[in-house]
Amino acid sequence: MNGKPPKRAFTLVELLVVVSIIALLIGVFVTALSHGRQQSRATLCLTRLRTLGQGLVMYALDHNGALPPSRMPNLGNGIDWQTEIAGGLKYRPTFLAMMGSYVGVPPFADPRPIKSGTDRFGEPSDRQNYASPVYICPAVDRWRDERNGCYGYNYQFLGNSRLWDEDDPTSFKNWPVLMDAVRTPSRCVAVADCMGTAASFPLPQAGLAAVPPRMDYLDNGRDAERYGNEGFNLDPPNVDPADGEMAEFDGTPQSRTAVDPRHLDTASVLWLDGHGSRDKLPALGYRTNADGAVPFDGQNQLFHVRGVDAAWVDPR
Repeated sequence: MNGKPPKRAFTLVELLVVVSIIALLIGVFVTALSHGRQQSRATLCLTRLRTLGQGLVMYALDHNGALPPSRMPNLGNGIDWQTEIAGGLKYRPTFLAMMGSYVGVPPFADPRPIKSGTDRFGEPSDRQNYASPVYICPAVDRWRDERNGCYGYNYQFLGNSRLWDEDDPTSFKNWPVLMDAVRTPSRCVAVADCMGTAASFPLPQAGLAAVPPRMDYLDNGRDAERYGNEGFNLDPPNVDPADGEMAEFDGTPQSRTAVDPRHLDTASVLWLDGHGSRDKLPALGYRTNADGAVPFDGQNQLFHVRGVDAAWVDPR
C-alpha cells in the first residue's frame, strides 16, 4: 500500500445536479438576452416614431395647421393624385411618407408618380415597399408594404380622405383636420404600432374552428385576417359598425385594426404633441375578448379630438 487516499469520483446524482444547474443558468441567460433584445427593439422603435413626429409637426406648420390624411385620396376616374415627397413625386403617399419629407429621409428608392405599372423592384406603384428603416418597426422588419405597414395613423379623427361620393372629388369624410381642433394634443394618439385588420380575428391558439384565426404577414396581401393588412389605418378602440368607419367597413366580415402590443405586451405610441410612450392596450382604451380578438366597443378618449368617448359616425 502506498498510503495515498483513493480518488473520489462524482456520483451520477452529483453529475445530474451539476448538469441541471448549468441548464438552468443557460435558460436564465437566454431569457435575459431575449428580453434585452426586445427592449432594445422597443427603444429603437420609439426613437423612430419620435423622429417621424417631428415631421408631423412640420407638415402641419407648412400646411396652415392642417394635419395629413392617412393617405392621399383615391379619386378614381383615372385621376392620379400625386404629391411631392422626399425623393420625388409619389402616387397617393401615406402619412408616413409625407411626414418623412420633413425629416430628410426618402421613404422609397424609386417613388412612382402614377398608379399603373411597377417600380424597379417589381412592386405595384400603389403598394411600394419602404426603403429606409426609419419607416419600419424593428420588431417586424418584414412589414415594408406602404399599405400593409407597421405604423398606423389615427385617421378617423385626424385625417380620413375617403370620399362620401365617388362622383364628388372634394367630398372627403374628415379631411383636412386642423391641429387647433385637437383639444389636448398631448392626450391624443397620432401614430402607433398597428397589427392591421388581424385585430378582429382570434389568436391561432384560441382554437375556434368556426372563425378563421390570425395569419402571418404577407407583403402585398389583402386577407383581412393577416397581420399588417391595412396597417397604415389605425382604428380607435370604439368603432360604430353601422354608421361609423373602420379599415374594412365594407368587408365580410367587417374588420377593424388596432394597436399592436408587439414590444413585451406594450405598443409604441406617438402622441400629437410629438412625445412618445409605450402603453398596453387597456391603457389606450382597447378591450380584448378571451380569444384575443379586439371588439368594437372600447373607450375613445385618447383618440377623439375632443377627448370624449364617442365613435366617429357619419355626420350627414
